[in-house]
Amino acid sequence: MTGMTMNQEEAFRTLEEQKQKFLTRIPGHAPLLRKRYLAHVLEDEAGAAQKHLQVLYEAGLAVGPGFAGLESHAAHPKYGFWLEGIRRHLARCEAILAEQPEGRPPGPG
Repeated sequence: MTGMTMNQEEAFRTLEEQKQKFLTRIPGHAPLLRKRYLAHVLEDEAGAAQKHLQVLYEAGLAVGPGFAGLESHAAHPKYGFWLEGIRRHLARCEAILAEQPEGRPPGPG
Protein backbone atom coordinates (compact mmCIF):
# COMPACT_ATOMS: atom_id res chain seq x y z
CA MET A 1 0.00 0.00 0.00
CA THR A 2 1.07 3.54 -0.69
CA GLY A 3 0.73 6.92 0.97
CA MET A 4 -0.07 9.19 -1.98
CA THR A 5 -3.76 9.89 -2.54
CA MET A 6 -5.73 10.59 -5.72
CA ASN A 7 -8.73 12.80 -5.18
CA GLN A 8 -12.05 11.59 -6.54
CA GLU A 9 -11.83 13.63 -9.74
CA GLU A 10 -8.33 12.32 -10.50
CA ALA A 11 -9.36 8.74 -9.81
CA PHE A 12 -12.40 8.89 -12.10
CA ARG A 13 -10.40 10.66 -14.81
CA THR A 14 -7.69 8.00 -14.57
CA LEU A 15 -10.29 5.24 -14.87
CA GLU A 16 -11.88 6.94 -17.90
CA GLU A 17 -8.46 7.30 -19.55
CA GLN A 18 -7.80 3.61 -18.93
CA LYS A 19 -11.15 2.70 -20.47
CA GLN A 20 -10.38 4.79 -23.56
CA LYS A 21 -6.99 3.05 -23.89
CA PHE A 22 -8.73 -0.31 -23.76
CA LEU A 23 -11.20 0.76 -26.45
CA THR A 24 -8.40 1.92 -28.77
CA ARG A 25 -6.84 -1.54 -28.49
CA ILE A 26 -9.82 -3.24 -30.15
CA PRO A 27 -8.31 -4.76 -33.30
CA GLY A 28 -9.06 -2.65 -36.34
CA HIS A 29 -9.26 -5.72 -38.56
CA ALA A 30 -11.98 -7.35 -36.42
CA PRO A 31 -15.41 -7.74 -38.01
CA LEU A 32 -17.85 -4.95 -37.12
CA LEU A 33 -20.00 -7.14 -34.86
CA ARG A 34 -16.88 -8.31 -33.00
CA LYS A 35 -15.77 -4.69 -32.52
CA ARG A 36 -19.20 -3.78 -31.14
CA TYR A 37 -19.19 -6.80 -28.84
CA LEU A 38 -15.70 -6.03 -27.53
CA ALA A 39 -16.59 -2.36 -26.98
CA HIS A 40 -19.70 -3.41 -25.07
CA VAL A 41 -17.81 -5.88 -22.87
CA LEU A 42 -15.01 -3.39 -22.18
CA GLU A 43 -17.55 -0.66 -21.33
CA ASP A 44 -19.34 -3.05 -18.94
CA GLU A 45 -16.13 -4.07 -17.17
CA ALA A 46 -14.93 -0.46 -16.87
CA GLY A 47 -18.38 0.52 -15.62
CA ALA A 48 -18.22 -2.15 -12.94
CA ALA A 49 -14.79 -0.86 -11.87
CA GLN A 50 -16.28 2.63 -11.75
CA LYS A 51 -19.04 1.45 -9.40
CA HIS A 52 -16.45 0.02 -6.99
CA LEU A 53 -14.53 3.30 -7.17
CA GLN A 54 -17.69 5.32 -6.60
CA VAL A 55 -18.75 3.48 -3.43
CA LEU A 56 -15.19 3.65 -2.15
CA TYR A 57 -15.15 7.46 -2.42
CA GLU A 58 -18.73 7.73 -1.12
CA ALA A 59 -17.52 5.91 2.00
CA GLY A 60 -14.95 8.67 2.53
CA LEU A 61 -12.04 6.54 1.32
CA ALA A 62 -9.55 7.10 -1.51
CA VAL A 63 -7.00 5.31 -3.69
CA GLY A 64 -3.43 5.96 -4.63
CA PRO A 65 -1.90 6.16 -8.11
CA GLY A 66 -2.71 3.12 -10.21
CA PHE A 67 -5.63 2.37 -7.87
CA ALA A 68 -3.20 1.33 -5.16
CA GLY A 69 -4.46 0.89 -1.64
CA LEU A 70 -3.69 3.41 1.08
CA GLU A 71 -2.46 2.34 4.52
CA SER A 72 -4.72 4.91 6.16
CA HIS A 73 -7.83 3.10 4.87
CA ALA A 74 -6.65 -0.51 5.26
CA ALA A 75 -8.69 -1.07 8.42
CA HIS A 76 -12.02 -0.35 6.69
CA PRO A 77 -13.86 -3.69 6.31
CA LYS A 78 -14.87 -3.14 2.65
CA TYR A 79 -11.79 -1.27 1.42
CA GLY A 80 -9.91 -4.33 0.20
CA PHE A 81 -13.03 -5.71 -1.47
CA TRP A 82 -13.62 -2.48 -3.41
CA LEU A 83 -9.96 -2.20 -4.42
CA GLU A 84 -9.90 -5.79 -5.59
CA GLY A 85 -13.10 -5.18 -7.55
CA ILE A 86 -11.49 -2.29 -9.44
CA ARG A 87 -8.40 -4.34 -10.19
CA ARG A 88 -10.39 -7.44 -11.16
CA HIS A 89 -12.52 -5.59 -13.71
CA LEU A 90 -9.50 -3.84 -15.23
CA ALA A 91 -7.69 -7.19 -15.38
CA ARG A 92 -10.66 -8.66 -17.23
CA CYS A 93 -10.35 -5.90 -19.82
CA GLU A 94 -6.66 -6.77 -20.25
CA ALA A 95 -7.47 -10.47 -20.55
CA ILE A 96 -10.19 -9.88 -23.14
CA LEU A 97 -7.83 -7.80 -25.26
CA ALA A 98 -5.00 -10.30 -24.85
CA GLU A 99 -7.21 -12.99 -26.41
CA GLN A 100 -7.63 -11.00 -29.62
CA PRO A 101 -5.54 -11.89 -32.68
CA GLU A 102 -2.79 -9.35 -33.32
CA GLY A 103 -2.42 -9.24 -37.06
CA ARG A 104 -4.69 -9.14 -40.02
CA PRO A 105 -6.15 -12.49 -41.00
CA PRO A 106 -4.59 -13.92 -44.15
CA GLY A 107 -6.39 -12.89 -47.32
CA PRO A 108 -7.48 -15.22 -50.10
CA GLY A 109 -4.93 -16.41 -52.31
